[in-house]
Amino acid sequence: MKRVLTALILGPLVWALLRFAPAWAFSLAVALVIARGVWEAYGILAARGARPLRWLGLACALTVAATFDASTSSDFSLGMSLTLGTIVIAIAAMSARDDPADMLDAMQATLLPVWVVGLTLAHLIGLRSIGDEVGRDLIFLLFLCVMLADIAAYCVGSAVGRRKMAPRVSPKKSWEGAIAAFVISIGAAWLARVWFYPELPLKHALIVGALLGPAGVLGDLVESVFKRAAGVKDSGRLLPGHGGLLDRTDSLLFATPVLYYYSMTFLHGAS
Repeated sequence: MKRVLTALILGPLVWALLRFAPAWAFSLAVALVIARGVWEAYGILAARGARPLRWLGLACALTVAATFDASTSSDFSLGMSLTLGTIVIAIAAMSARDDPADMLDAMQATLLPVWVVGLTLAHLIGLRSIGDEVGRDLIFLLFLCVMLADIAAYCVGSAVGRRKMAPRVSPKKSWEGAIAAFVISIGAAWLARVWFYPELPLKHALIVGALLGPAGVLGDLVESVFKRAAGVKDSGRLLPGHGGLLDRTDSLLFATPVLYYYSMTFLHGAS
């Protein structure tokens, strides 16, 4: 039910931001989401005894996000930011810790949220930068598929879910719910094509829908791995009754880069 309420609140906010705000405002909003998500991930890792270099990792994640902006975007700048960030974090970890095991722990704990949260969500900025109208349509498509798939997985899983998908990671996740997410995501992509994105060929709409549903479920499961390993229920306490921001955006972690690279490869790579 929390995910349903989040979708009802977040959906109109995203629509208003994309419809009325300039591209830089959307990039800034994504940067804030990344900052909070990475920080929450560090909190989860700290709960299981890790000692990440939080501020350095946060700076690295935001630098990576900045490379997806249209004014700075290039394969070179992205690769350079990831490489230099990794090198700096490795040097800092070796300088800040005395024991080699602690050094390795600091490297792993600092880099993991940068890659799993910062890098993946930064593709939202990349999607928006593909083009003014096209970028908005792609993000609307992403949110429509992921949110409706999320709601379908919850409703069907709660009603008829019997076969557990990953009981040791997320006991409430069922294969029935995952199948519902897959089907509804395809339907949502078709709806997006009819509703606001007629330029999207039907074949690609169906493929995108088929990819985004499972990608959303995977993102949810990966965040559950973090929390289960740390023995915590929520990623944070930012949203009263809803846990942390990462709890509400985990389905976007892998769905966003999937849509970005599919679009760049098959749809708008030449734009």
